[in-house]
Amino acid sequence: MNNVYDLVVIGSGPGGYVSAIRASQLGLRTAIVEKYQKLGGTCLNVGCIPSKSLLDSSKYFSLAKNHYSSHGIFFEKLFFDFKKMMNRKNEIVKNINSGIKFLMKKNKIVLYQGIASFKTKNTLSIKEIKSLKEKQEIKFKYCIISTGSKPSCLPHLNFGNKIISSTEALSLNEIPNKLIIIGGGIIGLELGSIFNRLGSQITIIEVMDKIISNMDDSLSQEIRKILEKSSIQIETSLSIINIIEEKNKEISVFVKYKNGEEMKFSGDYCLLSIGRIPYTKNLGLENIGIKKDKKGFILVNDSLQSNIKNIYAIGDVIGGKMLAHKAEEEGLYAVEHMIGQKPNKLNYDLVPSVIYTYPEVASVGRTENEIKKEKMEYNVGTFPMKVLGRARTSGCTDGFLKMITHKKTDEILGVHIIGDHAADMIMEASVAMEFRSSSEDIYRICHPHPTFSESFKEAALLNFENRSIHM
Repeated sequence: MNNVYDLVVIGSGPGGYVSAIRASQLGLRTAIVEKYQKLGGTCLNVGCIPSKSLLDSSKYFSLAKNHYSSHGIFFEKLFFDFKKMMNRKNEIVKNINSGIKFLMKKNKIVLYQGIASFKTKNTLSIKEIKSLKEKQEIKFKYCIISTGSKPSCLPHLNFGNKIISSTEALSLNEIPNKLIIIGGGIIGLELGSIFNRLGSQITIIEVMDKIISNMDDSLSQEIRKILEKSSIQIETSLSIINIIEEKNKEISVFVKYKNGEEMKFSGDYCLLSIGRIPYTKNLGLENIGIKKDKKGFILVNDSLQSNIKNIYAIGDVIGGKMLAHKAEEEGLYAVEHMIGQKPNKLNYDLVPSVIYTYPEVASVGRTENEIKKEKMEYNVGTFPMKVLGRARTSGCTDGFLKMITHKKTDEILGVHIIGDHAADMIMEASVAMEFRSSSEDIYRICHPHPTFSESFKEAALLNFENRSIHM
């Protein structure tokens, strides 16, 4: 029958479309269901790709405005065209979307547009997006739920004209004069950086006592200094009392600090970047008894199977690090597991995290606080980027590379970087830690000069022999 498949994937984000491609490569008759007209999910359409496009565009403008003169490069009338920046972003998304469509066709994956809802553990109803009326039914042997997540909102509030999520922020048709960002995580720092470079007055409000609270303390402290140096105001250790849209069309955020002091911040928009929640609306999970936790994430076992064993779930919808590359790896694992292979399980401790500020922030492995809590003896080697010849020639001397190793075995436990190209450098740490390398292993490897990667070798030497060649 034409509507019977070995595997049906719900959701076409990085986890979904990658798992569909892998399934097709392994000989499974595969279909993918997507409720939106565009493939690619949050990452492509309203997340990773559009934000990085605007981060790059705004970075080039900022460098031209503030740094190129030191290279002997001058402009008489430097300006930016925000509409063109947005058009470029949209064109990039469109091109990648076309690429995913091509991959679906190339791998003979059948695409269904609509909302998937479970009727039985082997049957999906495909419904019209607006009316929710059933338009067809498909059957499957296996299913992967990869429906992702959506931005969280504060209780009693809704996203609208002035209270926006990252989705709306990436489609604004104007540069805010003043932008208030609630949440000092990855999304808040990246979007704050974009609009700060383009002239917005940015205030980041974080209820925790530090920004990027899930990363190493040293990264939090350093990136805060760098951002504040670029005129971004950062407020921490407070609670949100209320958010009100004023009659003058401004938005006001009322906060209370731990010492009892109250304060009001006003702006053109308030961007909420306080996390994301799993998206399972209209899936009909209750129809077949798929279990979720208290926060709504689908519960899975170590093999990514739900309590209904032929139905897997991957990516944001199961929680953990909400990162595209994590979802991709989970998708590959799920497909290979369902056909009887024995794929390597993803080491969640070695999933790298990256923040695309300037300079970039990247981290993999344990933080120093986590190691302290485990009461493990350790060494720390921290090497400043400003010492590197490559950092001086590029003009980006902020940041450092911090390596943490086990004191007795010398095994690398965590690497935390702030610096130009940190997003690419972190992979040396990921590979080394996957193979349980020691700092001596890294020190003994010849690193090219002049590069930022030399910081890795120098930090390793600091751990191995408590000395450095260039410091």
